[in-house]
Amino acid sequence: MSDQTIEGEGRNREATQEGRTPAEEVAQSLLQPEQVRIWEDPFQNLCISVDGNEYTGVRPRHAFPLTGRADYVSFLDGKDLEVALLAHPHKLDKASRQALKNALERMYYVAKITRVDAITEKMGVSQWEVETDRGYASFEVVDRNNIRKLPRGRLMIQDVDGNRFEVVDSTELDERSQALLFRET
Repeated sequence: MSDQTIEGEGRNREATQEGRTPAEEVAQSLLQPEQVRIWEDPFQNLCISVDGNEYTGVRPRHAFPLTGRADYVSFLDGKDLEVALLAHPHKLDKASRQALKNALERMYYVAKITRVDAITEKMGVSQWEVETDRGYASFEVVDRNNIRKLPRGRLMIQDVDGNRFEVVDSTELDERSQALLFRET
């Protein structure tokens, strides 16, 4: 970025050396579906080809929060650096769309907690024993910051391994589960 400014619509905006604003830079760097091909290798690693350049083992991320998905997907390499930002993924060719869908489902898989059997704490680490929509689960949470309270009684919990669990509406759980959650959150 340079210190140069551009007058526009009555206010100053920062500009790059090429004279574009940061918003224009982002818009120019957005990839359109016709520029991208996406596939999974035999080990379910996601691969993308962007204008002939191939990237393997990338991880897709929605570019906006889980509660307000937008029409953009970011692809990160093994060092968590963005290698591509795709606009309008729903317009990808069928095979690419399916590969991306599979990868996003794995990335954003969240087990839904239907009952809390126990939450015990030892040396600052809480051990959770729960029933989920996929069966019994036991996991550890090392920091209460990994338990996010959201509107309408919803909770998002991330365990020490990065797995995510969701309580869709804590008021819909049985009384014992609610009491355990209240004590822990």
